[in-house]
Amino acid sequence: MSDSKQDSTSIQVMGRMFSLLDTLAQEGDALSLKSISEQTGLHPSTAHRILNDLAVGRLVERSGPGTYRLGIRLLELGNLVKARLDVRELAVRPMQELHRLTGHSVSLFVRQDDEALCVERTVNERHGVQVTRVMGLRLPLTGCAAGKVLLSNDPSLVLNALCAAQGARQDLLQAELAQIRQTGLAIDADGSDPNVQVLVTPVHNDQGEVTASMALNLNSGRGVTAESQEALKACAQRVSALLGWQHASAG
Repeated sequence: MSDSKQDSTSIQVMGRMFSLLDTLAQEGDALSLKSISEQTGLHPSTAHRILNDLAVGRLVERSGPGTYRLGIRLLELGNLVKARLDVRELAVRPMQELHRLTGHSVSLFVRQDDEALCVERTVNERHGVQVTRVMGLRLPLTGCAAGKVLLSNDPSLVLNALCAAQGARQDLLQAELAQIRQTGLAIDADGSDPNVQVLVTPVHNDQGEVTASMALNLNSGRGVTAESQEALKACAQRVSALLGWQHASAG
């Protein structure tokens, strides 16, 4: 057999393997060989042979006579990838593109104890928009839009303790968080510059949890527009998708 034929056969086998794995993933439960064969269009003997090979590598496991489901090895591999993901690294290019699109600087905040910590910010430089690491800006979670976005999924007990510690009114905070959950946005003024408005939206991880907040610093006097809101949301959803959030496309 020539090399080209071998390559073609290998690609065909891999395509069938991916089809089998996708079918098992879509169902989420154990499937019979008959059902798998029907859904993939593969002959039962072909599906059986490839599934057995996948079972040897623990990518698939047998859950009963003639039935298969995804194997534990996929979880192990997924956890390795998840551990490697860094929201700061994944956000760099989308933040640069958002800055170029809107003309406004973009900041990324993460939660550190009871504060929102700014870890990245875009700046205009001679050779284009760059992202710099900023570790000095810390704001109380209950006292800024970036922090409130980070709190948007927290339970009431955590919010009670934070409000007591930071002198915030829980009823007002709860109302703001409800609005954030509904619109996906928070807006407030920049305490250091009254002419700047900060528009903030959440970044989600693969579990749908808020892992960071992305802020667009509107300092041109044009204020918040529908275009700036949609651009910011799209940027944050792009980073969320890179982190594995499957609902990012749904907004």
